[in-house]
Amino acid sequence: MAALEARGFEKPQILMFRGIHQKAKDWEDEGFEVKANIGGWDRPSLIEGIMPDLRGKRGDDIRIGCVAFENEIENSKESWKKLIAYAERNKNVSLRFYTIGNNGVCSLWKILT
Repeated sequence: MAALEARGFEKPQILMFRGIHQKAKDWEDEGFEVKANIGGWDRPSLIEGIMPDLRGKRGDDIRIGCVAFENEIENSKESWKKLIAYAERNKNVSLRFYTIGNNGVCSLWKILT
């Protein structure tokens, strides 16, 4: 965390980076080829004009991930509508939402398939 703070990142940004990074590693451990919208990873492509935090592919299965702080879920829902519609139109797409709590832990909030 000190290295990111030295680069001028605020604690919430650092917690977000860590949460996305951890989920990307978790997905890799499950055998997904992962792209993440943070440094050190290839960026995911835009979906319906929105760049998701995570995109994983394993065979024909595609997993999209969005991460938000618990207190920002309501504000984030509007931007997620297009991703939800995309997942609903594509049977091989799973959409996962994660929250970062005050303790910095990134947890699964909801899965839409």
